Amino acid sequence: MRRFLLLCSLGIVLLFSSCTNTRQMLDPYVLDSQIPLNEKYAAFSIPEVQISTPIVYQDGKAWRDRIKELVEGAQDYIITSSFLASSSAELEDLYAAIVQKAKSGVRVYFVVDGIGAFDMTDTRYHLIPLNFLRDSGVHILEFNPMSGTRLISTVGLAVRDHRKFVIVDGKHLAVGGMNLNYISIGATDDQLQRDSMYEFYSPQLCTIMLDHFVPWWNDRSWETVRREDFSVDQTTLDGLDTYTAWYVDQHPDSKKLSQLYGTMIAQAKTSIEVLPFLPFFDDSMLEAFRKASERGVKIKMVIPFDKRETNRKGIEYMTKQLLTMGIDLRVESEKVRSLGLLHEKLMIIDDRYVLVGSTNVNYRSFNLAYETSLLIDDAALALQLKDHFAALYENTIPITEDMADSWHTIDALPRYLFGFFGG
Repeated sequence: MRRFLLLCSLGIVLLFSSCTNTRQMLDPYVLDSQIPLNEKYAAFSIPEVQISTPIVYQDGKAWRDRIKELVEGAQDYIITSSFLASSSAELEDLYAAIVQKAKSGVRVYFVVDGIGAFDMTDTRYHLIPLNFLRDSGVHILEFNPMSGTRLISTVGLAVRDHRKFVIVDGKHLAVGGMNLNYISIGATDDQLQRDSMYEFYSPQLCTIMLDHFVPWWNDRSWETVRREDFSVDQTTLDGLDTYTAWYVDQHPDSKKLSQLYGTMIAQAKTSIEVLPFLPFFDDSMLEAFRKASERGVKIKMVIPFDKRETNRKGIEYMTKQLLTMGIDLRVESEKVRSLGLLHEKLMIIDDRYVLVGSTNVNYRSFNLAYETSLLIDDAALALQLKDHFAALYENTIPITEDMADSWHTIDALPRYLFGFFGG
């Protein structure tokens, strides 16, 4: 059986490695630190926008309360995308507010990934499916639902919609990593994940996101919507300090995340701090970090302690490769078990730039998923998040060569390969 699993895993590797990679991270144009950032991103068709200072939510219950306020205040439309979404006893008020808004005539568009019904986190013990939303008039799109056709189409089955964002009335906007389910925003104990959402104003970004969303929805839904029916409030930044940001709405097989992250790693001069969540890197990702480390950039990476053995063993197997990057590689100590899983995705570059969104810093997110990433040029925000990173760093231990060697076993290989393509 073990040999069979290994052969299957190797078959998956050959299938995907022939189709997708992140080699754009090592493109000479990406690596050329003399080319201005805005010039590079313009060449990559990564739009530059102005945003207000984000409000950062690092507590799921606080974000649950805030998104309920946003829903209750909606006057025209709500668009939300969540990889995993379901109700529970703790989330009944939020979903009741969504139902009430839809019944009152507010247009609600709700995107959830088709894997949601198979949620294997602790949410599965509290999961209330969202079928009741359709009865209230909510427009639900289940992306890539499980089916017999999908099961025989390996590549199609692997593609998921991992985005998490909210747009309300073309005014309120939030992106980040929190799902709308029990472990992200409902749990009250150590089952509650540690994650983040970022709320801000940006008419430019609202416009871009709507320009992406409408044709995407129309291609995948029986319902057709018109872009002109979604207005954007152009006044939300009036009188506010603004900051430059760049936005990527990643589609599978797009190279924009490789270009976005590769550019920032190549341009780093002093420091990079990373919360990757599931750091399953291919050779190009490893090489990009290694080059930065060789230039003298101090790189710190914190890997979460995951109670789920499959995830943990797979990541532990990967650490032998990660150590070749020459970085300060850390894993959370077991004493953080009582704090819940660290699900956050974050990169801070040179105490100035911040990368946030739904994107895990790994092969799968860069190649096989729909993702959102936002790069923000805001030194004050970077300082705030550096303090947050430092607090997490205090509860870590360094990963040594001996530790990595002990984890790099044949038994852990199938778990690593599963995480590489499915994490």
